Amino acid sequence: MIINTILTTSFIFICSHYLFQQIRFQQFKGPLSLPLIGNLYDPKAPFVIQYLKSCIEKYGSIFTFWVGMKPMLVVVEPQLVRKILTDTKTFIKGPDYTEKFAVVFGEGLVTSNGERHKIDKICLGRFFTKTHIEKYHTMICEETDKMIIEELIPKVGTIMNIQDFFHLLSLRIFGKFSMEKDYSLPENKEIAKKINNGVKTGSNIIGSHIIMNIPMFSFFPSIQKVNKIVEYVDKHINEIINDKIQKMNESKIREDNILSTLILRHLDELAEDKRNTIYDHIRTTLAAGHDTTAFFGCYMAYLLANHPEVQDKIRDEMKVHITDYKSIIESEISKLSYCYCVLQEVLRLYTIIPFVNRTTTKNYVIEETQQVIPTNTTILIPLTLMNRSDKIWENPTLFKPERFLDILGHNSAKHGYFPFGYGTRTCIGSNLAITEGMIMMIKIVHQFNLYPDPTFKPEIIAGISLISKNGINVRLEKRVYESDL
Repeated sequence: MIINTILTTSFIFICSHYLFQQIRFQQFKGPLSLPLIGNLYDPKAPFVIQYLKSCIEKYGSIFTFWVGMKPMLVVVEPQLVRKILTDTKTFIKGPDYTEKFAVVFGEGLVTSNGERHKIDKICLGRFFTKTHIEKYHTMICEETDKMIIEELIPKVGTIMNIQDFFHLLSLRIFGKFSMEKDYSLPENKEIAKKINNGVKTGSNIIGSHIIMNIPMFSFFPSIQKVNKIVEYVDKHINEIINDKIQKMNESKIREDNILSTLILRHLDELAEDKRNTIYDHIRTTLAAGHDTTAFFGCYMAYLLANHPEVQDKIRDEMKVHITDYKSIIESEISKLSYCYCVLQEVLRLYTIIPFVNRTTTKNYVIEETQQVIPTNTTILIPLTLMNRSDKIWENPTLFKPERFLDILGHNSAKHGYFPFGYGTRTCIGSNLAITEGMIMMIKIVHQFNLYPDPTFKPEIIAGISLISKNGINVRLEKRVYESDL
């Protein structure tokens, strides 16, 4: 009797909640949804990118996507996306960031909202200005050269998975940039590999939990796995903090980097049981600061390997503007307009952050259609699909860097092209990412010819980052210049 009552009550609740949500979103088109499972009755739905692509073709630029009992509103209309990313009071980073993303990547700049985000951005923003980053050009060049000697030269002439090269290089660069931590030392190499693997695994798991609306129950094997990753990373960060505090106490010279600034900002929280704020910021910056740049490098290598004519154009431009390939300076990088177009085109075809979402704090009226987006709605913006839309881009699947010659800056509102976000939530690390990406491109294309593996095709999965499940295979051949003879 009791069981029947519970089942009946649960059934009534589920149906009532489903009908309530249906009424709230009745103005918007979308695929048929069912109580409890939403659109997941369709076996194609878990393959989110392809499923949403088919929905766009059928329902247009705004439609509902039900994951279980939770309806999301998918938006791919460029002008509306710009408004959503700009209005940070109406559209905030909601529970998917604060309750899911933050579990692995911390409650740092990516997840914070409102006044806290402003304060954090003021505190850390100065480290990501072009002027500050220029101080690290020599270090970025040196680390890239060392990694090329260690990881690429020994594998010349063979098919290699170049993913580890870019992830380790990006971590080495960001470790020195943010904390003066040298991950190239022998005693740190195993730690670096574990951090890289942990970030990739965490990105995949948390991305799935967000997109598929999977709860974060502690008994889930996936959550147990990410908790172990967080425990390992926090232990590592704790050791770095202890070393940094000791050095700061022993030295009269104050280091000017992210970790030292956070320590000085949180002097009342330096006891090991009170360091959560510092842990959060370092976890956020360490993950975001190297993972996205690394995947850019991977997809850049893959696309260049398949387009030798683009490699030739890059080299032609470099001959004109680069005087010393050992030490590349900002004034030279800023003249490489075609190389910058290549960077933008890589980020268009392989959008490193494939999805972003926002949560409404109040009802929002879409001016053009007068449709009302209800309060507390999760809006899903599939940037990866916008960047490959034939309604926005001409020949969108072609790798054609020249298309960006007439597009100024990092973004194009007209095209819905926002590789580093938009408005006040633009990625704080965009200048660093561009500098690293350009230097990596220059050095690799100068030293090597890149060739494809004819049997390889990346198996793309969309987590927090756009991940290639099977790595990135290419073949490198050393280029010979007259000066080498």
